[in-house]
Formats: sequence, structure tokens, C-alpha cells
Amino acid sequence: MSESSPAPQSRVFHVAIADDWEASVPFGSYEAATRGVLEGEGEPIRTTSAARLQQVLDEHYADLVLPLLVIEIDLAALAEAGIPTVRHGASGALGIDGALPPGDPTIVVRVVPVPRVDGRWVAPALEGDELA
Repeated sequence: MSESSPAPQSRVFHVAIADDWEASVPFGSYEAATRGVLEGEGEPIRTTSAARLQQVLDEHYADLVLPLLVIEIDLAALAEAGIPTVRHGASGALGIDGALPPGDPTIVVRVVPVPRVDGRWVAPALEGDELA
């Protein structure tokens, strides 16, 4: 009997500063790779799985008090739109090598505010998420 490989990821998540995301909506193009870095500066838009979301919040956003959002992205729709993905860094995490269209509901499945509890960002519950 052969071992089955895990199902490929179909959704990834990006942590965005709420002001950056909201400012991108009228322009139809979101390009923040990660906190303080633009995708156009040679960095892909960084993503994570639901399972690693809390770790990302703790490691990269703990000192930030600006409101945050979790952007849920459908990888099949991203590929269909011709927006490439790349593996980056030693972690092999998936990055998006192009701008995200914030108004496209097939690509941007949902936008969820990140709650701050007792001075700490807490990953929101992502019900129905196959990666959780």
C-alpha cells in the first residue's frame, strides 16, 4: 500500500495592516509584501497557512498597534488570473509574485479583522478552513 501525499494547499493567508489594505481597494492593487516592504521591491507578498498564522502574528506584528487584517486568498483563482506564486526563503513559504486585486472576490475570499486581546494579536477563528 502506498502512502498518499497531503492534499495541495488551496488557500493561504496574508496579514495586512488595515490602513494599507483599505487604501489599496480604490486602486484595485495591493502590493505590500509584508510589514514595511512592497512587492515591487523584489519581495513577493508573503503568505502563511492557518496553522502558522498565530506564529506570524507573534513573531512579526507583536509590537505593532495599528489594526491588522487577515486576507484569505484562493490559490486556484490566483493562478487562473495569471498571478504567479513562488517559494521564498529558507522556510519555503509561498509568496505571491505580483499585486493582489483586493476587489476580486474569487481571489480574495474574505478579509477578517485580527482581534487584540490583552495587548496581543490573536489569530481569528477561520471556520471551515481546510488548513486549520
